[in-house]
Amino acid sequence: MGAEKNRRVSMDPRSGLFLLIMANVVAFTQDSLKMELGWIGLLILLFLLCGCISAGIKYGLVFLAVLAIQWYVLPVSPKIIATSFSIFANYARRMFPCLMVGHLMVKTISLRRFIVGMRKLHVPQKLMIPISVTLRYFPAIREEAGHIRDAMRLRNIRGMEMMEAMIVPLMISASETAEELSAAAVTRGIENPAPKTSVIRLHMGPLDWICIVLSIAFAAAAVIM
Repeated sequence: MGAEKNRRVSMDPRSGLFLLIMANVVAFTQDSLKMELGWIGLLILLFLLCGCISAGIKYGLVFLAVLAIQWYVLPVSPKIIATSFSIFANYARRMFPCLMVGHLMVKTISLRRFIVGMRKLHVPQKLMIPISVTLRYFPAIREEAGHIRDAMRLRNIRGMEMMEAMIVPLMISASETAEELSAAAVTRGIENPAPKTSVIRLHMGPLDWICIVLSIAFAAAAVIM
């Protein structure tokens, strides 16, 4: 997960997880456009408060683009295209808040704080271990893919050769990265059943409680309506 430097406000991992759960509840229960716009607007405001200004603006523009396509482009499109893409656009709109909350958590909550938050919530160790390893695995693979692309540019590899030059080293690197992360986790005593300690101290701030209250209000309104 991303570092928390230059963030004006930082969310507690527990409130982020709760907000993600409520985002799923609202996504699959609400059918009101006003409520949907209000929910998206609240999440964009949260992005701005956490310092992710460009990401919040991009999400807002993409959501408006999906609405424009659904309202103005699909109605005048051929029936087959309109039917197929209307389902896709509808589900994309429903999953949009969940994607926004997940992005915000990745950008503003460090992995160490996230693990401490899961321990505070008494998440089982069997679930915590794969989550923590996964969250470290994909950034490592993305970094390795960047190194492979840089090497291909230096060697001027073009065309179909790029696919072979990318896939083969990436598969080898993926297996090696998995082994390294597993060894690092074992070295740090992740399998030790003894209670873990941490220098990180979590506390729920005003923003966390506001997010929890508002998310409960939106979820209740979605269920009632």
